[in-house]
Formats: sequence, C-alpha cells, structure tokens
Amino acid sequence: MNNIPQYQPNPRPPYMPRKKRHITKIMGGIVGVIALAFGAGYAGASFAVGNVAAIEADALYTDILQTYSAEAITQAADGVFQIVNESFASQELSLPDLFDGANPAVVAISTEVIGRNAFGHSVSRPASGSGFLVSPDGYIVTNDHVIENANTITVLLYDGTALPAMVVGRDAGSDLAVIKIEQGNLPHLSFGDSSEIRVGQQVAAIGNPLGELANSMTVGNISALDRDVNIDGVVRNMMQTDAAINRGNSGGPLLNLHGQVIGVVSAKSVGMDVEGLGFAIPSNDAQEVVNQLVEYGVVRGRAVLGIQIGLQEGTGDVQIVAVNRGSAAFEAGLMTGDIILGINNQTIETFADLRAMLDELSPGDEVSIGVRRGNAEMTLTAVLDEHRPAGV
Repeated sequence: MNNIPQYQPNPRPPYMPRKKRHITKIMGGIVGVIALAFGAGYAGASFAVGNVAAIEADALYTDILQTYSAEAITQAADGVFQIVNESFASQELSLPDLFDGANPAVVAISTEVIGRNAFGHSVSRPASGSGFLVSPDGYIVTNDHVIENANTITVLLYDGTALPAMVVGRDAGSDLAVIKIEQGNLPHLSFGDSSEIRVGQQVAAIGNPLGELANSMTVGNISALDRDVNIDGVVRNMMQTDAAINRGNSGGPLLNLHGQVIGVVSAKSVGMDVEGLGFAIPSNDAQEVVNQLVEYGVVRGRAVLGIQIGLQEGTGDVQIVAVNRGSAAFEAGLMTGDIILGINNQTIETFADLRAMLDELSPGDEVSIGVRRGNAEMTLTAVLDEHRPAGV
C-alpha cells in the first residue's frame, strides 16, 4: 500500500510579551488519527517528517521596518495582477534588487483570534502571518489558516502604515484566502508559471517570521516538486524549498529571480533532526483559487462527500471517522467506521487516491462507493455536494 505519511497540525502557541519571548523548539510527536472534511477541512500549515506543525501566525508585529526609495516601488502601469517592476519579467535580478523591488508589496498580517479559556470565558489573543498584494487597489493573498477565526484583521504595509482589512474570500481546501484593504496605487506582485520551475532553481521568501520580524527575506533553492503533503488529513501538491521558513511566514510569497510569485508559503517541516524543509503552494494552483475568491468569494465547482477520514489503526485503510449531517455521504448511508474501498470501481488506498478521485468529479455527479462495514462489503450510491465555505 502506497501510504503517504500522516501529519498533524501544531496548535498556535500562546502570545508571549516581547521581553519574555523566546524561540520554542517544536518536537516531533506520535501521529494519531487525522480528520478531514473534504472541501473544507484543510487546516493549515506546517508539516514535518512524522509530525506537522502549523506555521500559524503567532505574535503581534513590532516596529522592525525599513524604508526604501521610490524607485524600489515603481509600479507596472497596466492594472490588476501586474508586477511591481516591469523589468522583473525580462531579466534576473540580484538578490538585493529582488528584495528592493518585491518587499514593498509584501505585508505583515495581524489578527485577533476569539476563543475560550479553561473556564469557558470568551477571550481574544493576537496572532500574525504574512501576505502579498496582487492589485493596486488592495487585494492581498495569504493563507486561510492565517485569518481563520479572526475577529479583526490588520495589515501592516512595508512603510509602517497599519490598515484594517476585510475578508474577500476563503478556501480551507487549498489553505488560501484573499483579504482587502482600502488603499489605492499600491505596489503589487504577479504570479509566475510554476510549471516552469526546476529543482535547483534559486528562490527567495519574504515575510514576517515569528510574527515580529517583518520585511525579512530568506534565500534557498527548490528542493523538489510535486510533493504530496498530508496536513490534517488533506493531501495537497506542494513544492519543496530549503529557504528558511518559520512561523509567521505563512501566506508570504516564494519568488523567482524575476520577482514573480511562484509559490505561496504554507508549510514547514519541524523536528529535532529536521532542517531546511519548507513547502509552498505552486503559483498555478494558487492563481486559479485566488481568481475565484476575488470574483465569487468562494471556489466553485469542487465536489465533496462531507466526511472526515483517518487511517484505520494497524491496517492503514482509509476509514470514515465522522459524517456531516445532511451531506452527500449522510444521504447515501455512509457511517462512521466504514472503510472506503473504492469509488466508481477505482480502488482507494490512500488519502491522495480519494482526493484525486473527487477532484476529477463535479457537484451533482452520482458515484458508487465501495465500503467495508465490519466483515461485510457493500456498495452505496451518493450524489456529490458542492463545497461550501462553512458547514461542510
């Protein structure tokens, strides 16, 4: 059986006042059953060999900022989704020039997350991450997990300007979100073609590591392409880089030497013996989602069953651990504990098999689902749902 290693997200660490802040080591751990609500269960972000820890935003920004010349923020003239500087498209830049040109379009994101304490009282705490402008009128791409459960969102521009932001659209399935600030004539980045990326190519990540080091750039190489990364039960295709990635980098751009975004930083590997394993959502995947979020606020046309799954202990079989009430799976009679054997007579052995099969189908399609319940095998029929932003 070709099982993809399973990983689990790391909870957001509590905010520590700056004077007491220290870098906490993240240790590997025992991986248990990982749940997934297809179409709405992608929880964010950082994965490890044997253990995934979310690159969750973790602190308020500080005033660690730098100023740059007007030349460094020259804007392309022809509208939305253009690059900061047209020269990026035609020539490779030195690393200092790359930073000077791209950094003004990268933002730090601060949120107030609402939760409950041990006594059941509602409390808020700050969290942070990164993002990047993709239009002159304030559209910003980031990770969904950066703004998840946020009560307020504040964007810090490279020059220190802090502005409130509203959510345009979110997609937990891809861990991408678009937010917007009310500001015009802004520097912005464009997406490059991730299908042209080669292993060994030099790249740079700009972001807000640890939530307090805004405007930081790290440099590395593309280590691998088409990595199937399983985070919180959702398998996603990512590119691997050895550029240093830390908590707070989530949502920032991974850039080629032309200043184009070829990936959205989303995950890192953690553990005592792990270094230099960062992951980014390929730009071709991200751009398709971003375009839909800007236009519709959601991603349309994604088929879902409405289940949460894990691996059965001892066998590694794909097992249903929860069925969402009212979903396609619920109406079809699927139950918690069922082992999924196949869809439309195609064998399902891994998370990746199931997700890939659903990605080939459309909402409204009728599918046959082979399951094993106890010692009995049966085939059930389901009419697939469409992904909804909540309640799936």
